[in-house]
Amino acid sequence: MKITVLGAAGKMAPGVIRDLADSPEVTEIRLADLEKSGDALKDRVKNWGNAKATAVYVDLSDRNALREAIRGSAALANCTVYRFNLQVMDACLAEGVHYVDMGGLFHVTRKQMLLSEQFEDRGLTAVLGMGSAPGIVNVMARYAVDLLDNVESIHIRDGIVNLAKQDTPLTIPYALGTLLDEFIMNPYIFENGEWKEVHPFYGEEEIDFPPPVGTQHVYCTLHSEEATIPATFRSKGLQNMSFKLALPKAFDEKLRFLVALGLGSTETIKIGTATIAPRDFLLAVTDRLPRSKAKPDDHKVLRVDVSGKKNGQLQDIRVEMICHPYEPWEMGTGPHSVGAPVGVTCRMLGSGIITKRGALPAEACVPPEPFFKLLTQRNLHTTVMVKHAVGEE
Repeated sequence: MKITVLGAAGKMAPGVIRDLADSPEVTEIRLADLEKSGDALKDRVKNWGNAKATAVYVDLSDRNALREAIRGSAALANCTVYRFNLQVMDACLAEGVHYVDMGGLFHVTRKQMLLSEQFEDRGLTAVLGMGSAPGIVNVMARYAVDLLDNVESIHIRDGIVNLAKQDTPLTIPYALGTLLDEFIMNPYIFENGEWKEVHPFYGEEEIDFPPPVGTQHVYCTLHSEEATIPATFRSKGLQNMSFKLALPKAFDEKLRFLVALGLGSTETIKIGTATIAPRDFLLAVTDRLPRSKAKPDDHKVLRVDVSGKKNGQLQDIRVEMICHPYEPWEMGTGPHSVGAPVGVTCRMLGSGIITKRGALPAEACVPPEPFFKLLTQRNLHTTVMVKHAVGEE
């Protein structure tokens, strides 16, 4: 099985690469990224590839080069910024390659879903949104929904802490450009059967997560789960759905400050003879920050609460996962809990475990039990609790 990892020099790609390299059914891994990533990409080939990996340099604006880079792959893991999702999907359609990405931040995901018929006609699957959230939480929702006859609400909560020594000015949990969009763009909730646009940080609430995450303040941010889950489960009667996130407190406070200063803006300003967008300046400056040398000590809780009825009886189902740094790979929770599920999904596509065709969110095409079983091999364990009233008819 040959798998291509696009954006292989990126922050979340390590978990994908390590999962594929440690899986015997994967015989070849192609690590693709921009030429400027040269040394980083070569290092990942040498140290993580288990003699299966090769590097290829590709500019996504060159469609022919992109097609050549992915040619012959069973599946592609798209670890690039979500704005490239549509053009990468186009290349996969042309080359007959299954596709997996890390989410489209609501609006791009909606556009991707319109390609479903084209993927189905080609006998291909595009998994839209895989990682921890979106990804694992979507499959958790699928598992819980399948236990019920009809569903009233699905609420997803994602709590993250970082207990490691902060030895850089800004410890960024994932792509800063995406985080800026989440802090600036209006999120959506699904309320009383309708999508509702709200403001960033809407609906802040206090959640008691299991230790070491503990009590966190979560809030709404723009995510692709908000686009897909209400559409997928509308036929089951779903009326209410929300996604809320808690980022590490120190990072959250710093990013809110930077956004308040206007450094997330894409509107250009003139400084002397130069014209630059504040966001481009911020991304360039943070890209120069030294990488943290602290031992990973970040932790995450993924929680999905689903309410509905089974045989006329009200039931509340909680599906949960507690994620910790993965010592076999000496890897923090972020790249592990996001990357490993992508690798698992690529392997499920390549081996024929995922059989549904089309451009589909994870909850519509990834079978929960095989997925959860493979995740346990990466120390990602799912628990389920079902609560119902005793004696109710």
